[in-house]
Amino acid sequence: MSVTATARSVIDVVQERNITFLAASFAYYAFVSVFPLALLALTVGTLIGGQEFANALVQQAQGLLSEQGASFLEQAVQNSSARTGASLLSVVVLLWSALKLFRGLLLAFEEVYQREPDASIVEQLKKGFVTLIAVAVGIALMIAVGAVIRSSAFEAIPFIDFAGTLTLLLGLVLVFLPLYYVLPPVSMTVREAIPGTLVAAFGWIILQAGFQAYAGAASKAPVYGALAGVILFLTWLYFAGILLLVGAAVNVVVAGRSAATVR
Repeated sequence: MSVTATARSVIDVVQERNITFLAASFAYYAFVSVFPLALLALTVGTLIGGQEFANALVQQAQGLLSEQGASFLEQAVQNSSARTGASLLSVVVLLWSALKLFRGLLLAFEEVYQREPDASIVEQLKKGFVTLIAVAVGIALMIAVGAVIRSSAFEAIPFIDFAGTLTLLLGLVLVFLPLYYVLPPVSMTVREAIPGTLVAAFGWIILQAGFQAYAGAASKAPVYGALAGVILFLTWLYFAGILLLVGAAVNVVVAGRSAATVR
């Protein structure tokens, strides 16, 4: 099958199986998972690095969160009981969000592959953990690599941007490959999971570059603020979810799994 024919088939799968609609569910539950995950990371950081480390994290968070959100984090750090309560609440919310996020992706993969799952509850939970870890690590990689590239300590290094992009690409491939291997409701090989993995990894890099450029331009406008930042992040998650599901559609088409063969 030619590249053009493959692209047309992928577009048909995306349109016929409501991938853009399913990506909206992914975006919402991924967004809900971010704040409790940050609280858990803050608690772990406090246990490992002590109070000074936690205070440094709060100072960094003040530039990313609203005044109320930063105040809540600061209270959680300074008060051990508050930190414990916040962590327990974060665990509950994170587990709920993760289950919803996983369920949304599982339904999306079922829709793409046109097949009902036959896995046990234990197997579904395993898939859920893989999904949560893959998405969380993917977002963390993008943030970390971007922060390193923008750091003044690396400005003088030649080709630092290219090296950072290549590192990010390899990291995303390693993160997404297990996702495309375990989530589909059909037996998969590593070779069958690679095409969608590459599409999603390249897509996330392009998406990150585009949204960074947009955010840089929008930050100069007076309307840019906390609400605009939330909307921008939700939009980013929506397109990121679309790219993940497009990767699944690519695997379906490349493997020759039509609707008739996977039902």
